Amino acid sequence: MYEYEYIEIETGGGFWINNEQGTHREVIDREARDGWRYVGYVPLTFSSYGGIKSMDLIFEREVR
Repeated sequence: MYEYEYIEIETGGGFWINNEQGTHREVIDREARDGWRYVGYVPLTFSSYGGIKSMDLIFEREVR
């Protein structure tokens, strides 16, 4: 059996904005150190240009 953790991050999502300064890698590395495995993401909000403005990063680990 697994338990899940969801961490919302902001990506910007604008037409001229990218996510080079995003913290997604830091979040994934931090959670991995705590025993969580990154398994995917779910978009939460979108810009008027269709870019993803925010998303949930999804992590899992076996229930102890």
